[in-house]
Amino acid sequence: SLRRTGRGRHRTSPAEVQVCSGSRTRMRASATFATVLAAALASASAFAPTRWTSSNTVRRISPSMATLSPPPMGGSVKGGDDGGLMAAVSKVDATKVTTLLESGIEMDEATTNAAFWAVVKAVDRAEAQDQPLSADVPKMLHHIFDADLRHLLSREKQTTNVTCMKPALEGEEGAQERMNYIFDDSTHKDIKLAEGRRCEDGHCCDACSRNVFPTFATESESNFDTFPELASFTFNDLETVAAGTIIQFVRLVERVRRTIAHEYGLPLSTLLPLQAYSRKYVAGTTQQGGGGGEGDDVILHTDESTHAGYHYSSVLYLNTQGEDFEGGNFVFNDPVEEEEDADRETVQDRRAREAAEAVARFKAAEEGLEVEGEGADHEEFEDVNTMAEEMRRAGRKLTPFHPSRGAAVIFSSGWENMHEVDKITSGTRYAGEQNANEMK
Repeated sequence: SLRRTGRGRHRTSPAEVQVCSGSRTRMRASATFATVLAAALASASAFAPTRWTSSNTVRRISPSMATLSPPPMGGSVKGGDDGGLMAAVSKVDATKVTTLLESGIEMDEATTNAAFWAVVKAVDRAEAQDQPLSADVPKMLHHIFDADLRHLLSREKQTTNVTCMKPALEGEEGAQERMNYIFDDSTHKDIKLAEGRRCEDGHCCDACSRNVFPTFATESESNFDTFPELASFTFNDLETVAAGTIIQFVRLVERVRRTIAHEYGLPLSTLLPLQAYSRKYVAGTTQQGGGGGEGDDVILHTDESTHAGYHYSSVLYLNTQGEDFEGGNFVFNDPVEEEEDADRETVQDRRAREAAEAVARFKAAEEGLEVEGEGADHEEFEDVNTMAEEMRRAGRKLTPFHPSRGAAVIFSSGWENMHEVDKITSGTRYAGEQNANEMK
């Protein structure tokens, strides 16, 4: 079970929420972490075993050092008469809130945010007094999560349906293709594909798509002044993270999970977040290791190829291109559709041929060999890297998305959605990433 450890052991009471971890790893954590995970990952009927893992006991620092103050909020409850809803959420009176919601009253965004900060205050108070959390806290979080999805569905969304794709080759041939990718990541785009989903380590629906939400999170929900630790967040390092940031991050994770369930028609109880973190991409650096490391670009890849259990993916942007950084587009990379006249050279093929010829002439000139054709001098080849890039992207259709704070991209994780991140030329790009698995 997830419990607070050390001095002032977290006591069990009938109102507490206890969460059982998966059989592989048992994780101990503070009251905050246990309650948030219980509320976020428990379905209405049953709690699915979680795969969150951590090698260290999570220790919480003094609430006085890590509490957050809510930003000013405006707005009002629809109709101007909330029947006492605002008062109930301010007191974290989940029973009263449930009764009012069942009567038809809705939580608008201002009331939902008030409920969030009331929960944060309740968690901070419980930790300061070393008291167990009331069951009203996870119940209130569920009301917040429900309201968040309803608000999101009223905002703009751009959906592109795509044909699900998977590697055509299996067995030794497929293994050889995967080995080629390990030694040369540029070969990933050349993998032979067939329609359908591979969907190992779980179960997937047969729908694939790309969904862009220009306002997945509001400015106040992704504000580094309010949630400073949101810039670089991992569940493996919560020692100095304020309770408000932890709960806010899980709130966003749960919003993604419910959005995936809604978009793909999946039972919420079958969706398990396998990985969720926020990270930074810094211009002029090279990523070391896996997710969470700094770097100024991300190579072309498929999420399900990276991890067989990744079935649905999301990226939430925490700052804005053109204001905080330059470059860093998120790019879907697809094969160009063949032209009807197969004998006619496509624009992409011509550009690839010319780039290849130019690079060959450049290399010959470097070696002092006689070069035929136009442009044999070095002045034409000052940017040979650009020509090499033309070769790499020849025959591909690139669909860039320009990041802005609060926007999100949610998509199926198969080979129909190969993607990459362009090099960041200046500044630092922040983003939260999540991969989910639909369990059998």
